[in-house]
Amino acid sequence: MTNLEKYNKIIKKYLKCKDEELNDETLVYNRYPTWDSVTHVDMVSELEETFGVYFETIDITSFGKYSLGIEILRKLGVDI
Repeated sequence: MTNLEKYNKIIKKYLKCKDEELNDETLVYNRYPTWDSVTHVDMVSELEETFGVYFETIDITSFGKYSLGIEILRKLGVDI
């Protein structure tokens, strides 16, 4: 499984979304029905554990769209 597939699996698990919803138009924090603060923290925690990284506070607060999670993981050295 590629890192992108792992990322998408986590996003779909927590946000309960479909493959066709994996985009910045649909997946926006506090606009997508299941992406609230509790889900956000749980999702970040699993991303950290899965990829062996640590999100700084700025990373957690700036992760507000689907693609921003990918950008943050890249910044933290994950090949995604």
